[in-house]
Amino acid sequence: MVAIIEDFFEKSKTIFETGDISNTLDEFEKAIIHLDPSLKDIKKSEYINFLEKILDHCREKQMLEEEAIVLRSLGRTHSIFKHHVESLKYLEQSLKIQRKLGNKTEVAEGLVFLAEDLEVSGNYKRCIDMLTEAANIFHDLGKLRKEKDVKKEISRIKKFSEEMAEDEYILKKFNIDNY
Repeated sequence: MVAIIEDFFEKSKTIFETGDISNTLDEFEKAIIHLDPSLKDIKKSEYINFLEKILDHCREKQMLEEEAIVLRSLGRTHSIFKHHVESLKYLEQSLKIQRKLGNKTEVAEGLVFLAEDLEVSGNYKRCIDMLTEAANIFHDLGKLRKEKDVKKEISRIKKFSEEMAEDEYILKKFNIDNY
């Protein structure tokens, strides 16, 4: 498995040298899907530095759409490595650009990725708000399967956050937190 990931990563580096940002990111996505979050820090920084190099290239060439995709990839990569603060920063920047570009599909997908990290941070209300917006966009685009999947996720998170609130109430009521 590690060899396959390395192959995708090396292939994405080679494609980047040709200037094909879209295919570079496609290959990079194939690599990060299977990444092990417990990678050594040196290897993690190699992935991050590669994306930052692509981001600099996109900014220099004023490739706004590609910049948004690279920012999202940076966010997802940081999320895989459990760097959720950095992940949120990059995902929000990407979402801002996608909104400006008016690409509704990319906005909806960006909202879903952002919601994943918001859930990890415990910000369930904002997570649900993001997913609700994504579901509405998928509905407007006629992507009913994706809408259904997102709504299922909203239900799961609502249920979980209610259970967390009940548990917290019980802990406080019986002074369990004091021990």
